[in-house]
Amino acid sequence: MLTTWIILLAIQMFGLPSESKILGAYILPHGGIALDPKFFNSTNTTSIEQAWKLHNASVEVGMEISRLNPDLIFISTPHGVSDLNNFVFYLNTNAEGRADTDNCDCPPCCYNVSVKINTNLSMGLAESLGRHMRVSGLTANGSPGTATSPFPLRWGEVIPLHFMGDLKNAEVVIFSMPSRRYSQSVEMIPELLALGGELFKELEGLPERVVVVISGDLAHTHDRDGPYGYSDAAEPFDQACGRWITAKNRKEITKVAASYVTKALSCGYTGFVMLQGMIDGVGVNSWDFHLHANYHPSYYGMMVASINRTNFKLPPTNGNQTLHKSFISQIFGAIMDIMKQFT
Repeated sequence: MLTTWIILLAIQMFGLPSESKILGAYILPHGGIALDPKFFNSTNTTSIEQAWKLHNASVEVGMEISRLNPDLIFISTPHGVSDLNNFVFYLNTNAEGRADTDNCDCPPCCYNVSVKINTNLSMGLAESLGRHMRVSGLTANGSPGTATSPFPLRWGEVIPLHFMGDLKNAEVVIFSMPSRRYSQSVEMIPELLALGGELFKELEGLPERVVVVISGDLAHTHDRDGPYGYSDAAEPFDQACGRWITAKNRKEITKVAASYVTKALSCGYTGFVMLQGMIDGVGVNSWDFHLHANYHPSYYGMMVASINRTNFKLPPTNGNQTLHKSFISQIFGAIMDIMKQFT
């Protein structure tokens, strides 16, 4: 009886799932400004402040993911090696690459990432999803699942992964959006929602502790002098994406943002809609939503958000031997909940 009580207490205190769960999902930007604002070439104090807020929020989310200590990180990228029509999983045993920050190339500003790919899972997902969806796999310089030369990564994967720090204990599944997203993102909405639902079922059933990361930026048309010019759709698109998180309202991403995305030009939109499909897997009330930052310090907008399972509690931060008051409150609440089970 005592052993059972201790196990139940651990589950309540630390959020250890009694069955496999997706621990949380995170939206991270991949803009060089967020990666390292020190080199942001701007004299606008508001833009500089926003760049640092995005950077600090990304660092905070990266630390949160590290605290979760996941076994597996599923990351979707809109800027990877892509197929014209199919969503693809990377099937090499490992991947590596680098990213630059704005106005400082590598060298000297080098941001490198190297990860181990879970090839068994990636190949299994490509096969199972590919039976009824437009999903396949890609291998570089070798056979699927055994090619040992690193699959190339760039900013769409490197920057979000860089914020997570040491990934030695986690394997990665990398999922690349098809090139048709550039012109067909609205038409893809039903497909993306269905795909997200299928991915949720697959990832939820794994024995590993899973974190989902969506790499994506917002509208790229905030500045007349930017490479894509200005559109009056940019600001309402970014705001709709923010309300999707703050109001937990799927219509903001599937309807409102959809009405602007063609002119707003957002690389992250298809990933956001796919994530909504994952959220739908257990319903919106099973998730806690938090918007950390939503700004456009440059011609493109960026958003940082976390969507955690309501039945999973983050462990306390390391480096401080005294428990936080909030964590003590969690312990007390857990004890009270368990005592009720034995009365």
